Amino acid sequence: MKYFILAFKQAFNFKGRANRPEFWYFTLFSTIIYIICLFIDNQVLGTSMTESGLIGGIYSLISFIPSFSVTIRRLHDVNKSGWNLLWVFTIIGIPYVLYLEIKKGNDGPNNYGEASTN
Repeated sequence: MKYFILAFKQAFNFKGRANRPEFWYFTLFSTIIYIICLFIDNQVLGTSMTESGLIGGIYSLISFIPSFSVTIRRLHDVNKSGWNLLWVFTIIGIPYVLYLEIKKGNDGPNNYGEASTN
């Protein structure tokens, strides 16, 4: 949970690096919270589980910038520019960005700073 909170604390920090656990634990907890929000929307507000209701929509808005920044910092950890995230707008780019997110980061310093010690 510390990585989830760390991503929110560094929401507007697009410099530096985020190691694999920081990125993937944020993604895991964010997905779990979003599913809980969908369940609450379904049970309390009566929306379908296939669509985002009010609570799910609010959570999506709140978590958008932290998710964006932790992804950019994750790309920095593998010594790639954050601009590589734009590849997700192409069909062939989605697997490439996923590969970069899975790939082990550089052990020592790279163009984006020292390795994260979190």
